[in-house]
Amino acid sequence: MNHPTRLLRWLAPPVRQERDDWTALRSQTSEPLKFDDAEYTILRKQYQELNEQNQELKIAGQQRTLIQLHIRVQVILQRCRLYLDTNPTHTVSQPQLPILERILDYVRQEQQYIRQQLLLSQTSLHYLKQLKEATQEIWTKSFCNPNYLLNLIRKIKNDDVHLNDPGQILFLSFNDFLDVAHQSMPDEDLPVYARGLEAARLINSVSRQVREWRENEDLLLMAGLLHDFGWLMLKQNKTGLSDDQQKIVEDERGEHPVLGAALVGGVRGFPGDSYLCEVVSQHHERLDGTGYPRRLHTSALGEHSRQMAVVCRFLELKNNPRELTADGIRSFDSEEAAFAAALQLYRETKRGEWDETVVDQMLSTLDPNLPEELLQADQHNDPFSLRRFQNYRRDVSESLIPPPHFHAGTDLTKMKPRNES
Repeated sequence: MNHPTRLLRWLAPPVRQERDDWTALRSQTSEPLKFDDAEYTILRKQYQELNEQNQELKIAGQQRTLIQLHIRVQVILQRCRLYLDTNPTHTVSQPQLPILERILDYVRQEQQYIRQQLLLSQTSLHYLKQLKEATQEIWTKSFCNPNYLLNLIRKIKNDDVHLNDPGQILFLSFNDFLDVAHQSMPDEDLPVYARGLEAARLINSVSRQVREWRENEDLLLMAGLLHDFGWLMLKQNKTGLSDDQQKIVEDERGEHPVLGAALVGGVRGFPGDSYLCEVVSQHHERLDGTGYPRRLHTSALGEHSRQMAVVCRFLELKNNPRELTADGIRSFDSEEAAFAAALQLYRETKRGEWDETVVDQMLSTLDPNLPEELLQADQHNDPFSLRRFQNYRRDVSESLIPPPHFHAGTDLTKMKPRNES
């Protein structure tokens, strides 16, 4: 079964297809081309340019996932060197040219994605500093002038107006970005600001294409930036904990939405400001009443809250492997985290947990073909499912029923209990 949508870089790297192309390349045994063939010469020049561009990429050591991708691209280029170097060791035939061209296209896409992620990290660091400065008054004043936040929202709108690829607004690895941010801004609260920033940029991307989201864009963007601020009010006794444990703030009772709503209540003076507290307090609620903190049901959730909840859930699944795998029950390829998150969101929507229209609007914005791909993937139980969990968990319903200790012709009134002699 073919899944073209999953081959997009933000879903799964196109390097996967490259493996099949190498097999096809080695199977071609036609007559070799001359070294000065026009098409062959153009292909060698393209290889040299890509090789130089790949060597010029500078990636911070904290970007571990991008470094792995960069190394993978370098490995492909090393394989191409056998055919496209200035002194190639392998000959190239006419049927092999389109295969090599496709492989170079994969490399070009990967390099473009790496640049997009590096640019995303740079712009996000700039936005993080502004977001921290713009929210200082929230802590000190009962009324917070929203002008600084509105200026940041306008910058996001202007800077992202030409960004159409999800890889330009969604982090490949949220944790890697946090490690980069901690180098320039050592602050344990950075995850709160970073989650808000990623949510706001995703909301802005959807709002540019969906009219229902665009009508309340400022409200949704403001709620996206501030939706997790309740975490900043949670106090935890960290004495006696390890360094890794101190980085984890538990909210077992689900208090942070309510605390966040109380904290941002003084942010007034923008369109839809009266709904801000409601949206922030309900960004973890679900239509079937299984959300938190108040377990609100369908009629109690407004349109803005439903939109905000879907965005937060998708990003939560994408950025939190533990949430996506359900502590190991489900399995997925780490390179397909975004697609796996979309698939899990789709399945939860089918169970009635999220607004189907809102989910379809967001997923269609990420990729027009994504809803159809999710439908097919769900029907074929692909790419991840409960299959691995079922392999080692014994299902009681499938165990054999022990045979009865009597047969059809037995007189049950004359039988003695089995424990009697």
